[in-house]
Amino acid sequence: MSAAILRVLRIPATISIVAVVLLAGVPYAMSLYGPYLVRPGIRCIRVGAAVPAGGPYPPGMCQDLAALYHRTFADLFVESMFRSLALLVGAAVLALVVGALLGLAAGLLRRRAWTAGAIVGATTVLSAVPAFFVAYFLQIAVIIIGATAEGGNLLPVVGFGYDSHLVLPLLAISVPAIAYTAQLTATRTAEVLEADFITAALARGLSSSWILRVHVLPHVRPVTLEALGSGLRVSVASLPIVEYLFQWRGIGQLALEAVGVHDAATLIFSALVLVTLFATLSAVADLSRPRALYRAT
Repeated sequence: MSAAILRVLRIPATISIVAVVLLAGVPYAMSLYGPYLVRPGIRCIRVGAAVPAGGPYPPGMCQDLAALYHRTFADLFVESMFRSLALLVGAAVLALVVGALLGLAAGLLRRRAWTAGAIVGATTVLSAVPAFFVAYFLQIAVIIIGATAEGGNLLPVVGFGYDSHLVLPLLAISVPAIAYTAQLTATRTAEVLEADFITAALARGLSSSWILRVHVLPHVRPVTLEALGSGLRVSVASLPIVEYLFQWRGIGQLALEAVGVHDAATLIFSALVLVTLFATLSAVADLSRPRALYRAT
């Protein structure tokens, strides 16, 4: 069996192992703490018998999130999943466009220390800042810059919508993917441009655009895809807090709210979706990793 097939098979294997752990551990873990207020409107509404102080607290002691949202479980789950996917797909597009362009620019300008250093330095700083910090600072910046006597602002800082509401959460969740993509693309581009076959192509008088398109990009593309997968894994890890800060009500926010109201089923399903995304992105990053420094041209 090929190595690629084994890496793909790790996805269902990982999901199965995590599912068993969650099914066995979530109900017990919820019995160790009492329900608590997650946010206005999402609180424990008792449906079971009274529980003495100090527990244990059964997972089914509160209404589930579907009842609190007045939706069926399937509707709530599918809608939340698409909301989270909208952020991640948007982050992937931004990383491939913005991150790849920044990385190519830094690689092409490698001999201009200030310009290339500024690009690499900025992306390094951004990759070190958690996405939920970026989300919080974006909210503060928009409130301060857009504040008026009438209370207006530049962009919505909370709430869901495939309109201007999408801008801030998408920027926050995209930062890790853009930074990782730019950094690795810049490094790989600089390595390829210093290779002997690029020197030979320049000596033959080939145009810079031809060399970039035919000789450089095919060697850079696998690393860019690997960086995209690695960056999006960080985005997935930050998804619950970013969604909660913006009240986006995606899968990540549902997972946090499920913890507060002891909704074991919603927490398990939400966690499995996040694990599936994480495992898939890990496989994409691993399969995209070049097996040799340079391939034959």
